[in-house]
Amino acid sequence: MNGQYAIKGYVYQSLVALLDSFEYDWESICVEPNDESEKVDIRWNYSDGRIMVVQVKSSKNLFHLSAIKKWSEELKNSTPNANEYKLVLIGNIAENVGSKIDNIIIENKNMSIDDFQSIIMQKINSFYEDNGKTIISAKLCKLFAKALNHIILENSVSGKIVQKDEFKKYLLDSFCAIEDQLKKSPFSLILPDNPKQNEDIQSTIMINILKLFGWRNMTKDENQSLYNEKLGKDVSYSLDYWADYESPLKNNSKDLLYINSNFDIDYSQDIHAEIKEGLFCFDIVRDKLLKQKKIAVDGSYEYYVNFILSLADNDQGQTIINGSSLFKGNLLNKNVTYYLIDNAKLNFLISSIITAKNYRPSMPVKFLYPITEDNSDTQKIGKRGIYMPPQFLNSSILPIIKEDKNKISVLLFCSDKFNREHLKKMIWLSLRLTSGLANEYILYFPDYDSDKQGVVAEVVRSYNNNDLNLKVERISNLNVDSLRLIPADCTETFIDESYNENRNKCLNIKPHLIEYLPYGDSMKPFLASEAVKSIDLKAFLSNKGIFLKSADKTRIIQLMTSMLFSSVDIDSLVNFVNINEKPLSTTSKQYKMFDDVNYKNVISQTINNIYPHNFQCNLKAKVVSSEIIQNSDGSVTIKTYLEETNPNKQALVNVTSSISQVTISIDSRTKKLEFTKEYNSRPARVYSDRIVDGITKQLIQNNVIEDKADEVLFSSFSNLERANYLLSFTNIDSSNIFINFNAKSIKYMFDESVTLPQEYEDKKGKECITQLKGKNLDSIRELQDTTLKSIILCEEISINYRFKIRDINGNYFVVINFSDALKNKPNPDGIFIYSPKCYINNNCKEKVKNIQSIEKELKIEFNRLVKEKLRIFNKI
Repeated sequence: MNGQYAIKGYVYQSLVALLDSFEYDWESICVEPNDESEKVDIRWNYSDGRIMVVQVKSSKNLFHLSAIKKWSEELKNSTPNANEYKLVLIGNIAENVGSKIDNIIIENKNMSIDDFQSIIMQKINSFYEDNGKTIISAKLCKLFAKALNHIILENSVSGKIVQKDEFKKYLLDSFCAIEDQLKKSPFSLILPDNPKQNEDIQSTIMINILKLFGWRNMTKDENQSLYNEKLGKDVSYSLDYWADYESPLKNNSKDLLYINSNFDIDYSQDIHAEIKEGLFCFDIVRDKLLKQKKIAVDGSYEYYVNFILSLADNDQGQTIINGSSLFKGNLLNKNVTYYLIDNAKLNFLISSIITAKNYRPSMPVKFLYPITEDNSDTQKIGKRGIYMPPQFLNSSILPIIKEDKNKISVLLFCSDKFNREHLKKMIWLSLRLTSGLANEYILYFPDYDSDKQGVVAEVVRSYNNNDLNLKVERISNLNVDSLRLIPADCTETFIDESYNENRNKCLNIKPHLIEYLPYGDSMKPFLASEAVKSIDLKAFLSNKGIFLKSADKTRIIQLMTSMLFSSVDIDSLVNFVNINEKPLSTTSKQYKMFDDVNYKNVISQTINNIYPHNFQCNLKAKVVSSEIIQNSDGSVTIKTYLEETNPNKQALVNVTSSISQVTISIDSRTKKLEFTKEYNSRPARVYSDRIVDGITKQLIQNNVIEDKADEVLFSSFSNLERANYLLSFTNIDSSNIFINFNAKSIKYMFDESVTLPQEYEDKKGKECITQLKGKNLDSIRELQDTTLKSIILCEEISINYRFKIRDINGNYFVVINFSDALKNKPNPDGIFIYSPKCYINNNCKEKVKNIQSIEKELKIEFNRLVKEKLRIFNKI
């Protein structure tokens, strides 16, 4: 027997052993046992003491009876200690051969190696089902069967005896290893059984990218030749791909996609030339398509996508540094949105899509299309399709649906790191995007692992809704280079069915959120603010690899409202813009406590007893989220999100959100119980007042606090005191954070109840609002003369403070007033209140990881200033 047939014989021998190993009345098995005759290929020991020996013969020729009798006699004579004997014949046997010769079992298995493996694969999955495991895919099972066979061959070299428990443990341990391997190599789902060797790797990768995105039937290699006078010859300019598709995010319009790709990029080198060449080729080919009327730009949105990729090992997962400097304005077309796709950005997209493919693998990946004013229609809620809109490129969030007739799953992929806050925001987004249409929701993060299951369970429980089926998984980490493993001609067969949404009962969600993620038209109030500049929005987009020539804010907003943004994106956007469209106004009041009260226990008990009892009655807003927070300094905060409905807007985009925040603490100096209210809308202010009134009423009844509040009001001051009090906020000598100030404006009115000098008679009953620059308060005579200060009603001052926190500089603009006291008739009065806005210097923006932490430090410092001024004027 030559070497090839000998090896084949050993493989069949191990396959026979493996196939019978799934019968569980044996105790141990040994292939090629050392202490038996060479005629024995496999020895089985059973729990009742029986021994069975097996010899395996394989041949492409016919097995004749004479040879079979000879082998049977040799097997029996060589092992007289055995109780049972079996001769396994792999191939064709003569017709006169029966199932036994004497007491020796003759077993014919006329099967190929592939046939053996198929049966073993079935037995492997049957074993897993019997042991409470889910079956594994055919491709993975085939790899596993081969691995098992290889192990048996290895054991046969040493004649190792394998116990049944050891074999079973190996199978179960291997199942866990397969799951881990699946996470590392999820491409296995779409790999063919026998992958072909790819010659054009770059073309293969690009074709696979387009398939994953659902960008089908694209025209490839569009060329245009032009005569170059300097070179004296024709030069060819090319565009790799182009196509137009119906836009799912913009009604009655098309997406025009143009693609160039380059895979030979060294990320450590200057790539301006490659970008410039691609843009130049695109412009020329686009002009050709326009002239030939192959494209119609009217009613279309145009997107140029430039894949700048590296296949080098050290560049996998990397991003292009300073990508925002590559797309120069003079190279761009005002009608086109430009995308730069590098390894890092593409890795998130393909990792998410391949992870989605592996979940319910018989169903195709469908992208979920968020609904906005541009495609607003109640019939379009939860619409999905295999085409990925270009607005999802360079996205930090990718929404995908897997469905059949019986079940619909929403998969939401996020590139942010997993934490409690990001999870809460993602849950809100997934429910708002789909209006609760799914049977299950799965949220994916790149760093999630099983030790965070407790956090997930706690957050999901906070929704207090048994119909919410939600879990969190990890995104499989894949590199662009892995796409070369998939042949360009690899096809997949899917069951493409749609879930019958009429079967769903309404998912009644009672959200318990700390924040929400705005999307679509809920972004518009922020983006359209006069304080938000186009240059900031362009800078934010370019940081994400999205470029526009135009600074037309309407066009930028139209693009951004069709995108999805993660928590980190929103933080980054705020850092670029440095503006809160509806800043929180702050006011406070204090109550003296009785000495023998354990305030912490009483406050906690009181809140639990009365909150949120009847606080929403006639509020003209809906409470969508509320949380009681125990702060590290011992204070308690009741934070509430409200939504107001504007009936004049379309039903799906008519909600405005606001915040009410009440903090209960002990003032460290006065030792009084202090209630601090923060809000940014009229309903939020009313809600804050109701919370404080409800809690204080209960505390007064329980003799915890006195029935009298120390509250800073307009009427708490004489005219002179009030003017000096407001002006005192320009004194920042005690601050280590505020380093300078610019007074911006002051508002006052001459007091009608006093006798005015004749020169001011014409100003009687009129508001005076003076715009200021710098520290130019001495230019206002009324603010310098003590006598004149006594006859004016100072109501408001606005000051821009320059601050420095470590190496971060910026402005803290604060409006300080008495709640429009001058408009309260007949006697002016109002609560002291202030509203701050924070702006970070442009050259410091990259240093700021989280603007909220800077705002918190500034808020603490300004509160300290307020208390300082109130003590000076003996108000606390």
